[in-house]
Amino acid sequence: MSHLVKIAEVLMCCVVFAISGCTIATKYNELLTLKRLANSRGEIARYLERQEELFDKLREDVENNKLQEGITKRRAISLYGDPVLSKDAPHLPQIAEILLYRHPTEYFSSDKIYLYFDEDAKLAYWEHEVFEEKSSASD
Repeated sequence: MSHLVKIAEVLMCCVVFAISGCTIATKYNELLTLKRLANSRGEIARYLERQEELFDKLREDVENNKLQEGITKRRAISLYGDPVLSKDAPHLPQIAEILLYRHPTEYFSSDKIYLYFDEDAKLAYWEHEVFEEKSSASD
């Protein structure tokens, strides 16, 4: 009988060890997922910071008349980063595409800059919509 008890004890230890080993492996995988998420959030933060810097540069170039008509779309993107929106413009004569730039996180409280490109992907003109805070009726 004591022989069967020892076998049962050994089997019980093996089961406990196997279960705890699975738990450790699961927790390790969860920790790796959290680490990847933290790294990803850091990359996103750096991307947004860079987009904000590039938008500020574009706004400064527009305000100081440094933006040159005739630059290519590729050059504009290399100078000012990815636009928030890019769309075809079949309703505008001699304009093939419009790029929209604004602050990357201030969706409703940011200046907007539209770059209009012709069929040759050259900058034809741009518009700068300055954001103005709406005053309340009590002001």
